[in-house]
Amino acid sequence: MSKLLWSCAALFTLLVTVEALSCYTCNLNILGSCLIEKTVNCTKAQDGCFVAVAKFSADLLDIHERGCIERSKCSNSSRGSILNVKYTITETCCSNNLCNAAAAPPLPLTAALAAALVAMWSQWGL
Repeated sequence: MSKLLWSCAALFTLLVTVEALSCYTCNLNILGSCLIEKTVNCTKAQDGCFVAVAKFSADLLDIHERGCIERSKCSNSSRGSILNVKYTITETCCSNNLCNAAAAPPLPLTAALAAALVAMWSQWGL
């Protein structure tokens, strides 16, 4: 009887194991767009995903980063300076699988105007 209980307990343990959180990372980021996006499994201590953007006071490109983080270490923003160049890092955290995906790129102005014209033409029957 005890073997049956131990077998059931072992089987139950296998079925109840918690999977690690999955987050996006970006290995190649150009002008704020991720070209090579991958998913990673976070460690048990890393219970959140993050998106961070570093903006500089000088005319430098913004730096974007994504990955796993401990939610207790997630800060909304921080400021500092490097060689008299001030920066602000804004961090956004979330706790669902793959919740730190990149936002869709904004629609270019010409495409938006063209879509508006087509909508107006179809509305007026032109």
